[in-house]
Amino acid sequence: MIRERAGRLLSRLRRAPAATAAPEAAPRRWADDLNEVGLSAAAWLAARQAEGRLFVDLPEERVARLRQLYPDHVRATLAAADRVLRHEFDLLGSGTYTPVDPDRHSDTSGYRPIDWYLDPVAGLRFPGVPLSAWNFDQMRPAGADIKRPWELARCQHWPLLGQAYRLTRDDRFALEIVRELRDFMDANPIATAVNWACTMDVALRAANWAVALEMIRGADVPDDFWHFAYEALFDHGAFIENHLENRYEVTSNHFLSNVVGLFYVAAVFRDLPRGQLWDRQCRDWLAQEMEVQVLADGADYESSVPYHRLVSELFLGAARLAAHAGRPLPARFLDRLATMIDYLAAVLRPDGLMPQVGDADDGRLHILSGYGTWKPQDPRHLFGPAAGLFQRDGWLRDAGEAADWEAEWWGFDSSGLERPAAGAPRAALSHFPHAGLTAIRREGDYLLVTNGIVGTGGFGNHKHNDLLSFEYHVGGQPVIVDPGSYVYTSDPDARNLFRSTRSHNTLSIDDQEQNEIRPEWLFRMFEKASPEHLSVREHGAELEYRGRHRGYGRPGDALVHTRTFRLRLTDGSVVIADELEGNGTHRLRWHFHFAPGVTVENRLSGQFDIGAQNRLRMTVPHGLHATIVPAWYSPSYGVRQRCLALDLDIEERVEAARTYVFEIGP
Repeated sequence: MIRERAGRLLSRLRRAPAATAAPEAAPRRWADDLNEVGLSAAAWLAARQAEGRLFVDLPEERVARLRQLYPDHVRATLAAADRVLRHEFDLLGSGTYTPVDPDRHSDTSGYRPIDWYLDPVAGLRFPGVPLSAWNFDQMRPAGADIKRPWELARCQHWPLLGQAYRLTRDDRFALEIVRELRDFMDANPIATAVNWACTMDVALRAANWAVALEMIRGADVPDDFWHFAYEALFDHGAFIENHLENRYEVTSNHFLSNVVGLFYVAAVFRDLPRGQLWDRQCRDWLAQEMEVQVLADGADYESSVPYHRLVSELFLGAARLAAHAGRPLPARFLDRLATMIDYLAAVLRPDGLMPQVGDADDGRLHILSGYGTWKPQDPRHLFGPAAGLFQRDGWLRDAGEAADWEAEWWGFDSSGLERPAAGAPRAALSHFPHAGLTAIRREGDYLLVTNGIVGTGGFGNHKHNDLLSFEYHVGGQPVIVDPGSYVYTSDPDARNLFRSTRSHNTLSIDDQEQNEIRPEWLFRMFEKASPEHLSVREHGAELEYRGRHRGYGRPGDALVHTRTFRLRLTDGSVVIADELEGNGTHRLRWHFHFAPGVTVENRLSGQFDIGAQNRLRMTVPHGLHATIVPAWYSPSYGVRQRCLALDLDIEERVEAARTYVFEIGP
């Protein structure tokens, strides 16, 4: 029953009717635009092939310089491209797999058609049917994850093939794009589910097709390919225009992806009437969504750091596209985008990875560095093109060489950027009141506190119940971590577990959720906690955050949970004080989720030894019942790693106010 209701919800979330003011009876076709301006397809293609239109069109001397300066990245790129030639993929925790279509046969060249409908983990295929007949409940094989065929069909490996072609001038890589495009359109005609069921994925595919076709303009490929390819790309644009995901209660990264993908298509067809219309519409929508989706402190409003990275990348791609065309987006848009990059840099863990706050599905715009090997928790590639666009070298502080390589493929000259000296100090306190995140640092010690409202304008699609939860890292190594998010619709029970209060490093009372979760609503959370920030300060030799929420108890009779975090500047230890206000007898439960590889031993009553790179001691209030339990940590979508958790509980009467103090340190 839960799976069925989840499927119905996903169908509502993933599909949208036409959102243009007056949808046409039939989608606009490329031939219609050509006829309107009196151009033949051959004439348009000749003009198109004679000039670059996207920022990835690097001059040959720049590519030669890349071969010389970045030999390791060149080797990794070519190795990854060779795996793609063999149709070897590893997506969303699948492990390496080769999707061979069982219904279609190899052509005379030996090319094996790809199975674009496959969930390789479940070993199940989605049906190919007209979108008008698509029904998620009826057509999803039980236990299959729809995100895996969607991920492959985003074709984010095509820009990789384009890079390999530019680095080698080996036509094999360009011909793979030729064959895959024909293969995809053969298996997935326009408006055929499953790979047209979510406009976000159609739009990301369109952006990657546009980039890849730009990269292989000089390749020796069949002449008729270009007509077929650009007709198919134009059809993607028309589909996006008529299936925008902006008819829900709120807009999100889905609608933004629609807009950005259409903006890329518009850039390709900028000399045709529809391309010009799409360009104008997308510019308006981009400015609108920057105001809607980005909070005053620079955070994406979906209450997720990984989704913030995706949304930043989408906005950044659009900004780069506009600047490359000589028509930059408005200054207000660019200023807010810069604050988004500032926010991402401010909350990064000491190891350069993102803290797992809220959902994570590893979404990307395009992957121009580390395809197949990048860590989804690592957003530092983004700092390269961001530094290039804004000429802000400070973001490169800990970015690494991959950011330089990425910046080059976004059309920036990385040699003009100067990386700050290693070890340059970060702000000791970075507080983002609208996002509900506070990062506290002392050298390699790091404390991240979460206490934010239900995001996405109260919809809560990617929010977790993590109020007054935290991550704690010592000497640059993770010790106590957020559990991550794992999967979505393929396992509703796991989905709800990973986003629940009991899975986060906070106090729960009477097994209640801080904000209401209804099991059948996998992408909804209902606000009831009213979180507040009480103080953020440096107090003597301590850095302090103090906050509260009212997520427990009955309406009108809520228990108030106030939690104070103090990071000591003397030794990096953390003191956590929980204060409860209310009445009655309650079951109190504290949860501490340890990073994989960290050990926990009950040393004495009220004391635990924490085995990390640095040995730590944890002291807890006397009288709590302690249980060390196996748990899961999810570093990326579809992946779980074993770890340990410490649960502490007690049932006692709360009268007026009670305080419980925990300490973790050397």
